Amino acid sequence: MRFVARQFSNPQGVLGWLVGRGMARSNANFSRWAVLQIEQHLKRPPQRILEIGPGPGIGLEELLRRFPEAQAWGVDHSGEMLRQSRRRNRRAVEAGRLTLVRGDVGAARDLAPVDLVAANHVLYFWREPEHVLSMVQECLGPGGSIALGYQLRRNMPTMAQKQFPREGFRLYDSEPEVAALLEGAGFVGITHYVEGSADRVEGRLILGETARAQ
Repeated sequence: MRFVARQFSNPQGVLGWLVGRGMARSNANFSRWAVLQIEQHLKRPPQRILEIGPGPGIGLEELLRRFPEAQAWGVDHSGEMLRQSRRRNRRAVEAGRLTLVRGDVGAARDLAPVDLVAANHVLYFWREPEHVLSMVQECLGPGGSIALGYQLRRNMPTMAQKQFPREGFRLYDSEPEVAALLEGAGFVGITHYVEGSADRVEGRLILGETARAQ
């Protein structure tokens, strides 16, 4: 089970392919819901969008659909996830609207400035989230936005609750704990959205903004 848990941070090989297919089934509705919240929350449509860890590419697909004038990038250190993202969004890649890059958040520095950085269910795998969020700040232009989709520990599958910490992955117990990470990196205007009911939370989304230029 620890090996399976490790695959969620960097899917590889046949098992990685299966993990990606599982992500597409289990996270699709949440990914689309998260993009809808982003669209309704933002004051103006983003022109340059970056998704960190796009997995099988459903979030990218929805971002491209809801923001048809935007240029998008997906950065992932899993070659298998990039293949699945490319397959799902082939037309956008061929049209030049979407560029997929193998690497971590550090690769995003070359894309600055962007208007929106999105990342769903990757927060747990950032061993130094404060450092990652500081790099995201550097990528965003004035008034740019960050949108992180995640689950709290108590709402995660039993396997993840047990095995993720054994792999050094970081789980979170409250919304204020996650908000404190964004505030510590200098984000303002922190807003939370919750998908699902009180007894069945499907996921959470936190949004924050960089300070606007004076």
